[in-house]
Amino acid sequence: MRKFRLKKEAVPFFKEEHAKAIYDWSTWEHLQVDDRALEEVEDAYLSYGMKSGESSSSLCGWNAERGAEFNFTIHFPSVTYQEHDKFSKGRTVRDLMDRIQKEVNNFYLDFANKKTDQ
Repeated sequence: MRKFRLKKEAVPFFKEEHAKAIYDWSTWEHLQVDDRALEEVEDAYLSYGMKSGESSSSLCGWNAERGAEFNFTIHFPSVTYQEHDKFSKGRTVRDLMDRIQKEVNNFYLDFANKKTDQ
């Protein structure tokens, strides 16, 4: 489903709650926002590997001192500088990291329990 946001130049003319909102077309239509004030946004996605120059390492590796390491990047192409810096003051990144940390902990516990069950 396609998603839309307000264009940068349209933001000052709307309530702050809509300044960084991403909705589908029907929601913007319900809010009676003209389509000329909107732009389509790209979905977030995950890529793997650590990029160094032109080369890229694998998704994961193992280090004798640090154990297993997973290398990935989360891309949010629709997030603007204003949203990241002005509106959220970094809170978005902290919230995401808290969620990821919980999933990592759960995944590791599942992995460790399966390993000991065998």
